[in-house]
Amino acid sequence: MKVLIVSAIYPPEPVVSAQTSAQIAGALRAKGHAVRVVTNFPNRPAGKLYPGFSRRFAQREVTAEGIEIVRCFTTLSPESTMRSRMLENLTFGLTSGWQVLTGVKPDVIYANSWPIVATGILCLIAWLRRIPVVMSVQDVYPEVLIVQQRTAENSRLARLLRWIDGVIARYCAHVIVISERFAEIYRTQRHVPPERVSLVPNWIDAGQIDIAVTGRAYRKSIGIGDEEFLLVYGGNVGVAAGVEVVIEALRLLAGRPALRMVVAGSGSQLAACRQLAASLPDNTVHFHSPWASTETTAVLRAADLLVLPTRREQSLASVPSKLLAYMLAGRPVLASAMAGSDLATLINSAQCGWVVEPDRPDLLAVRIDTISKLPPAELMRRGANGRDYVLHHLTKEVCLQEVVDILEGVQG
Repeated sequence: MKVLIVSAIYPPEPVVSAQTSAQIAGALRAKGHAVRVVTNFPNRPAGKLYPGFSRRFAQREVTAEGIEIVRCFTTLSPESTMRSRMLENLTFGLTSGWQVLTGVKPDVIYANSWPIVATGILCLIAWLRRIPVVMSVQDVYPEVLIVQQRTAENSRLARLLRWIDGVIARYCAHVIVISERFAEIYRTQRHVPPERVSLVPNWIDAGQIDIAVTGRAYRKSIGIGDEEFLLVYGGNVGVAAGVEVVIEALRLLAGRPALRMVVAGSGSQLAACRQLAASLPDNTVHFHSPWASTETTAVLRAADLLVLPTRREQSLASVPSKLLAYMLAGRPVLASAMAGSDLATLINSAQCGWVVEPDRPDLLAVRIDTISKLPPAELMRRGANGRDYVLHHLTKEVCLQEVVDILEGVQG
C-alpha cells in the first residue's frame, strides 16, 4: 500500500513526535509499503534553520531505505507569539497541502501536522481526493490556548476552534491520542465514535539513553563536583515550559551554595531565563545551548534531579514528551503539574518522582530542598523505577506496531 506521512516536525529535529513519525515511516517501509513523507525544513526547537539546509518551496530526497522525503517551505517561529505560530501553521498547511493535492494519491495519510489550520487544510484536500486520514493528536486545541491564557474558555475564538477540531476529528478514519484525558475529550466533547479513537502514548527508543554513561565527565567539564546537588532541565525553553519558575525557586534557596542547575536547550524564553539567572550567585545556573541530541545522555545522566515545570493548567492539555527521556535516563523527576493530569498520573504510577502545583516557586523550593537531603539510595530507587516503567510500557517495541496496525486497517 502507499502511505503518505505528513509531519510538521521530522528528524534531524530531536522532538519525540518527529522521531516517532520517522520510526512509523521506517516500520511501514520495512513491511514493503511505499512511504512518502511531507515535512518542513528542520528548525526546532529554536525556530532557526539547521546548518546545511536552505529553504525553498520544496526539496526532495530519498533515504537509503527508499523513503521519499519532501521538505516544504514554512515561515519560522523563533518567538512564541500567536502571530508567528499561526503563520508557520498556515504556511505549512498550504505548502504541504499542495504536495498532497498534486502528488500520487496514497491509500492512507498519517497526519502529525500543526493543529486546526494545517491539519484542516490537509483533511479538506484528503476529502476532495477521497483519502482516509489517521490523525495523531499531540496537543488538544483550543484547550492549550486557553491554559496559556491566549484566549478565554467561552470566547468566540475558542468555540470556533473547538467546532473546527471536532469536524476534523469526525472526518478522520481514526484518531490516535497520547493520553487517556485526550481520548475522553475526543469521545465526549468532539463526539468521535469510541471505536475510532485509540490511545497510543508517545514512545522512545530504548537505546536512546546509555546508562553506562555516569554523567561525571559532563559535570566535571562544567565545574560541578560530586558533592554538589545538580538539577537539570533539558528541552525547549519556551513560554509553556516554565523554566523561569525553577530559577525563581533557586533564588529562594540562594543560601544553599551546593545547589546548582543546568538548563539545556533553546527557545523563545532562553534570553529571559539568562537574565533572571544573572541575579543569582555566579555559576548557580549553567546554560547549555544549543543542545545537540548526541549530548542527551551525558546531560541527563549528570543530574541528581531532573526538573519538568509546566505553567498554569498546561499539564491538562499536553504531556511533555521530554518526560520519556527523563525517565529512561534513570534519574528521579520533579514536575510541576496539576493534580489529576496525565503528567502527574504517570509520575505517580511509575513512582519515579514528585509533583508540585504549577507556578509556585515557593512550593518548588521547599520540595527541591527536601529532595536534595534524601539518601542517594532513595534517589536511585526512584530513577530506576522510571526507567523500568518506560522499558515495559513506552518503548518503540511496545507501541509502534499499534500505529502500523491502525494504518494498515484503514486503507481504502
